[in-house]
Amino acid sequence: MKLYAVITPSHRPLYERFFLPSLDTDAFELIPCLLQQDGAGEFLADDFKNCIRFKLAKILESIEQNSGAIVVWSDIDIQFFRLRPAHILAYFDRTTDFVAQRWSLTSNEVCGGFYAIRCAPAMYEFFTEVSALTRDRTGGNEQDAINLALKISSSHINWRFFGPEFYSRSHGIRIPPDALLHHATCVVPGDYINQKIALLT
Repeated sequence: MKLYAVITPSHRPLYERFFLPSLDTDAFELIPCLLQQDGAGEFLADDFKNCIRFKLAKILESIEQNSGAIVVWSDIDIQFFRLRPAHILAYFDRTTDFVAQRWSLTSNEVCGGFYAIRCAPAMYEFFTEVSALTRDRTGGNEQDAINLALKISSSHINWRFFGPEFYSRSHGIRIPPDALLHHATCVVPGDYINQKIALLT
């Protein structure tokens, strides 16, 4: 199973210290998408928005290049705990198009940092719409655009959430004993990278 991730200079410490050492590259084919740019990667700064545009273009490429396959897109502020493709595939049946990490256990919002896509025309159309919404409606915020598209899109995709074992800090401070990953969300403005390092350490 292919797993895609965008790597920028600002986030490379997270990639090298946590993401790459914890990913089973015998089980997943890692496809790193390198983006050389300046900036500290602060949320919704210009370099952040440029990275999101780059990521969405690469997502569309990945859907075109892997027709019929299920691929994973992951942020790199993540540490894995024995994640295997079977854990991903367990959430797909024959009709499932899209499975995403839940932002909060008390809401129905998708987290834009970890999701799996069945590469098919419906998902290409969906992410084309996400790209337009990110540009025109959500101020460069891909996560908000995905959640908006899930409400208004004409693509009619079948989707669901991953379970709580796909843990994000936004789920609460306690990591479940059966966690398959830890996504370092919920940092405050300023010095994002060092805050994420502290969460993952």
